[in-house]
Amino acid sequence: MKTIASLLICYLLSISLSWSQNGEYSFKESYDLATPAKMKISSSDGNIEVSAGNTKKAEVLYIVRRNNKVLQISRKELEKELKVTVLQTGNSLDINVEYPKIQGFNWKDHMQVSFKITVPKETSCDLITSDGNVSLTGLDLSQQCRTSDGNIAISSVGGDVIGRTSDGNISVKQINGAVEARTSDGNIVAEDIKGNTQSVTSDGNIVLSHVTGDITISTSDGDIAFTDVAGSVKASSSDGNIRGNILELKKSLAVRTSDGNISITIPDSMGLDLDIKGESLDVALNNFSGTSDEKYIHGKINGGGIPVSLTSDGNVSLNYR
Repeated sequence: MKTIASLLICYLLSISLSWSQNGEYSFKESYDLATPAKMKISSSDGNIEVSAGNTKKAEVLYIVRRNNKVLQISRKELEKELKVTVLQTGNSLDINVEYPKIQGFNWKDHMQVSFKITVPKETSCDLITSDGNVSLTGLDLSQQCRTSDGNIAISSVGGDVIGRTSDGNISVKQINGAVEARTSDGNIVAEDIKGNTQSVTSDGNIVLSHVTGDITISTSDGDIAFTDVAGSVKASSSDGNIRGNILELKKSLAVRTSDGNISITIPDSMGLDLDIKGESLDVALNNFSGTSDEKYIHGKINGGGIPVSLTSDGNVSLNYR
């Protein structure tokens, strides 16, 4: 099981994208886009980086590599090996890169196509790659980023965000909308989110801070930490510790871990319906009515109100501030 400290180290090291250090690219194309714009990029093997520009054009840098070396080639030369389809109509741009589905294709020395793109701020993106990293920043509308083997980094977005990878870390920051972040083998970091947040990984840690809305967090093997959140919280881990600080609790709080400890801090003087189970409990029962012992608490605080369910095979601590 990874620790929270290792999460931060792994995040700093692995979330960075592997662009060429000197800004090299193979060729460049520009497309006029009316706003609000839509852009879809699909590539089977490469990185995608999108950021906001100051014009109504989409500027696309094609970064073509072979054996990790950037090739100085043209679009025509690229299409001798790969199929590149570009559809541009009004406010929509769709770029698709396909690899030959034929026997004898040399996958060892094949070309890899990455993109570095600037678009108008009012652009909604659908970014897809199967073996590479995805980075997106500074756009006003909703965004979707997917990769099957790579990291995702999304920041400063004015709409909803979806980020999905099957083997990589996910970072989402400064999002003015709902967030869905899913990975099957990686860590998730979410900061400054103003919307409902769903973060799911099957093998990794999850760290949330300054999140407002309905929060759902789940990992099968890792720790969960959330600080300065406001809303409802549902968190679960099969093998890890869960700790959190809630500034404002709404609707419900449900936290469960099969093998780890729970430590939660909530505002004082709230009406609560408690259902708490653990190997050992550290819960102040002021103005409490119900039943309690060393391993189980069921009842009401301050006359009852918001459901609070904490379940662990380890220690459970509920603190008030």
